[in-house]
Formats: sequence, C-alpha cells, structure tokens
Amino acid sequence: MRRMLLLMVVVLACALPCAGQEADAFSFAVFGDCRPGSAPYSPVMAAIATDISEQGVAFVVGTGDYIEGSSNQAVVRAQFQRFFEAIAPLQSRKPTPVAFAPGNHDISRIPANEAIFEEYFGHLYFSFNFGQCHFIILDTDGAHTAGTIEAAQMQWLRQDLAAHQAAVFTFVALHQPLFPVDGHVGSSLDVVPVKRDALHALFIQQGVDCVFAGHEHLYNYQLKDGIHYFITGGAGAPLYTQPERGGFYHYLLVKVEGTRFEVTVRRITAG
Repeated sequence: MRRMLLLMVVVLACALPCAGQEADAFSFAVFGDCRPGSAPYSPVMAAIATDISEQGVAFVVGTGDYIEGSSNQAVVRAQFQRFFEAIAPLQSRKPTPVAFAPGNHDISRIPANEAIFEEYFGHLYFSFNFGQCHFIILDTDGAHTAGTIEAAQMQWLRQDLAAHQAAVFTFVALHQPLFPVDGHVGSSLDVVPVKRDALHALFIQQGVDCVFAGHEHLYNYQLKDGIHYFITGGAGAPLYTQPERGGFYHYLLVKVEGTRFEVTVRRITAG
C-alpha cells in the first residue's frame, strides 16, 4: 500500500491502516475542479470542506484542478497554499487523509509543476486499500503525457488490478473523463477512442465498479457495461451548464457498507 497525505497548515505524510483493520462500513468524499479564478480561494471549496468535515468521512478523493496553474513555480506554490487554506476545515474535527489525482491546470504540461505536485501529494498515480475495497488514483495529465494514460502507467494499472481482484469494490479516480458530456467532448480521454475503449475494456475485465472524473465543471452520471461513471467537477470552478444539466456546485459522498455502496450528490451554495 502506498502513502496518502494529510494536509493541515503544512503537508504531512500519513499512511492509512492496512486493509482489514477498518470496519466494513465507512464513507469517503470526492470532489474536483475547485480552482478559484482571481479570488484567493474558492468560497465554494471552503463550504464543501466544511460540509465534508461534518460527515465523518474516512478520507477524501480529488479528481484534479485544485489551482489555476501557472508557468511560474512561485505562483503555483502560492496558489496551492491558498487551496490548502480553503480545505483547512477538512481537518477541523479529525485528521482526514486525502488522495488527489492531478489535473491539467495543476500540471500545465510543465515538468517543474509536476514535481511540485509530487512534492505535496506524494505520487501522480498510486493505489491503496481501505476496508475490503481497493482505490486507484490515475494520472491523465502528466507533463509529457497529458490527455492519455501512457504505456508505463497502463502496465502498472493492469498489474495492480490483477493483484486486487478479491476486493469487494474497486474505485478509480482520475481527472479527464472517458465519456465527457459537455465542454470537453473530444478533448478528454475520448480524444483517442481506441485507447479510451481499451481502458474501459480493462475496467470491465478486472471488475472495476466505479470511476470518478472531473475536468467538466458539472455533475454527470452514466452506467456503462456495469461500471458507474461519475463526473464531479463542481467544487468551485466556473460552471459549464445549467443546473438541470448538472451545472451546480457539489461534491459526492460515498458510503460503503458490506457488499453495497451508495453515492449521494451533495449540492453546495456559498457566498
């Protein structure tokens, strides 16, 4: 099991317990796309962090784009510090580990930004176990491989999935969706349909249950070949569409109990 990180005023390493040490019932939160524009940090993100802190979650999963991004690394670090301020309420009641996938704004195709992300969050892609479940964080926005799951990562993914087939549930988080529905249709993992379809086929073959993505600033749910695909990109970035089409601020609360899980969309207003 790799490490997750605990964010407080500074970033502190915090390894989760090994599989089997937790109860069969637990919950976790998922959010993405909280970059704040010109404001110091998004009030929506701060409100989401506060609401999550009241839910008693075991940890938090992120689907990318936590900052605006820049070619200036001093600016990138300053943006991340403001993001840490926004999510500080996550730690107000108890230490809450996070597992964050990188987004295109976080990296901006710049190796130095990628190094900052790894410094703060440990890995660009990794996996861990919690309870009887397996969690995988993927990198769709590497400095040299943006917009795809490159060959080395795919090799690792195949091996990781094969090694954890006994998991009751397997959850995957990444930034760019396989099946976008709005502003990034044709510019997400669907840009090369053959590779997208191969990834989807691998998920089917290895029994992945649920995939969380961001990138599009909205909420969307699709069930494809038994896999639950969620787009959750409503944590503060400018929304793409009208509320009736998923254009509302939100995060996902996932409750796992034995051999069932439930995903609740928690809508948030702020300011």
